[in-house]
Amino acid sequence: MTADLAGRRAGAAPSWATPAFGPDSPDPASPPLATCALQGETASASVARDFTAHTLGGWGLPGLIDDAQLVVSELVTNALRHGLSTGLEAPIQLRLLSQGVHVLCAVRDPSERAPQRGPQNDEFAETGRGLYLVEAVSLTWGWILIRGSGKIVWAVLDHPA
Repeated sequence: MTADLAGRRAGAAPSWATPAFGPDSPDPASPPLATCALQGETASASVARDFTAHTLGGWGLPGLIDDAQLVVSELVTNALRHGLSTGLEAPIQLRLLSQGVHVLCAVRDPSERAPQRGPQNDEFAETGRGLYLVEAVSLTWGWILIRGSGKIVWAVLDHPA
């Protein structure tokens, strides 16, 4: 895997986030991990938001639901628009990982193209602001290239005090 980081607060993914980037782990000592396969349909962002609300509610983190729904909605929408535009048919995968007061939201798509933020100073643009929103509500975000298998775009959120 090759990691590339983005955003003004970019940093390496935390070491506890590793389970979200690999295969499902049967290790009971691993942090709570929830996975949702999305089929690349227009309803995928809505499914991702519902899955996120249900999962975080179940983990006792209701204070993170709004921000996490915004993040997964933007990441899934980007995967739908840009990650599947290569003609590949592999589904998009959403993973949520909880570690204490932190939650990692990770979206995998089959494209190896780097995520791109839209123009920052185009006040009339109707698209291109998603990664700016992700950056605004997350502690850090970035992406990992999985050569031959696409990429994972991730963001870390923390529970409001």
